[in-house]
Amino acid sequence: MHHDVILSKLGPPWPALAARSVAVGGVSVSFAEALAAANILRSSRTSAIQPVLRAAGSPLAGCDYLAVAAPYMGTAREQPKTGRAGAAGRHLAKNAFIESVALLLTVARDQEIADAMEAFAADERYAVAVARDATGLRERAYLAGVRSTVRSSVARAVAACTAAAGLFTCDSVTACGTGACRFSSPACRGAVTAAGPGRLVRPFNHVRAGEGFTEAEAVTDLLGRPGPRAVVQVWDADALAAGDRAA
Repeated sequence: MHHDVILSKLGPPWPALAARSVAVGGVSVSFAEALAAANILRSSRTSAIQPVLRAAGSPLAGCDYLAVAAPYMGTAREQPKTGRAGAAGRHLAKNAFIESVALLLTVARDQEIADAMEAFAADERYAVAVARDATGLRERAYLAGVRSTVRSSVARAVAACTAAAGLFTCDSVTACGTGACRFSSPACRGAVTAAGPGRLVRPFNHVRAGEGFTEAEAVTDLLGRPGPRAVVQVWDADALAAGDRAA
């Protein structure tokens, strides 16, 4: 799992890893700060390190960047030139520094995973609780995503249908933008249940123009289809030991 992966819309990606301390050139910073510094340098078109980081307010502006870069200078020299004249033609120290920081971040990420696995192994009940919370979080995020998708599709369909007033007639029973509606988005075509009364208004081309409808039935239909589910396998060490003895 990459450290930038978004687990849900309800929280930041991997907060424990983002806060983990990383030592870079004698300066201790958080994982997030080290990652931000590396990204700043990657996007910079100059070979400078300290001035760029200082201008960005990065705490790594005060680190010993030459010592950090030293082990990777050979690798940096093998990289192709940028085609620009002077020092800008090959950002040796900067590229080496970025490479070193990337390795430090990889080590920190691996250690975070190792610490988590150790905690899981020490207490199966803790692992089950974490898995339950993670599953619930993902399911709530999935529900929010489906609702957002349907609402967006409905809004776009009503606007498109209104813009084409008088050009066709629609008798779709599902919410506008879902099911058989000609303006339905691909993600919403699986809705088949007739829409109930609601605050949304059928546009001019619909046979029941002006009648209120809701998107709730479409959301229910789409949630009933197979969707992503978080699955975490957890074994009770005591139960396994008992099984071994019985065998």
